[in-house]
Amino acid sequence: MLFPWQKNRIKKLFRLNRNNEALIEELKIEGITENNVLYAIKKVPREIFVERQFIQQAYENIPLPIDCGQTISQPFVVAFMIACLNLKKTDKVLEIGTGTGYQTAILSHLCQEVFTIEVHDNLIKKAKKRIAKLNLKNIIFKLGNGAKGWQNQNKALFDAIIISAASEIIPAKLLENLKNQGSLVMPKKKPSGNQKLLLVKKNNETYLEKELLDVK
Repeated sequence: MLFPWQKNRIKKLFRLNRNNEALIEELKIEGITENNVLYAIKKVPREIFVERQFIQQAYENIPLPIDCGQTISQPFVVAFMIACLNLKKTDKVLEIGTGTGYQTAILSHLCQEVFTIEVHDNLIKKAKKRIAKLNLKNIIFKLGNGAKGWQNQNKALFDAIIISAASEIIPAKLLENLKNQGSLVMPKKKPSGNQKLLLVKKNNETYLEKELLDVK
């Protein structure tokens, strides 16, 4: 166990030489212990998913601005949310909010297929180009309103759903998209204005909710 001053000292050392290895070590210090998640993050070069002016900060554990007034999420939050889903290689995952495609790429290393929805045309076009550079073939993109879910004759398609943007409610269509015993994770807006990560487990027609950590 490390004392807070030791953690801070190690983080300062990481900032002097940022790369994916340094980011992985920082995530371990922050409590991410799932080897499959860490391996997937290690496989994805974050520098191709950030805007050019922020390239020097690509491996800092911080969110960064992107187009359309959005952000690429903090790596710790991405890792934590994905770890909560306990993904298997046979799983089908729905991602709401493709953004830059960074989280999408990480998910693709952890499951059978990723279905991702993005409302901004400019973002999804850029994400497709970035994903193509990595030669990832198990990702299906869709331009549209993620709150409407993935429309298909078989509604309960997905073993897991991950929602990037905070909302006060869980869209009903997304709950319909979730398989029995599936999991959904999202940042939920609280009346106070704060946000909490929320994990939802589906058990037949019952949804069990568990609040996790505070997020920004």
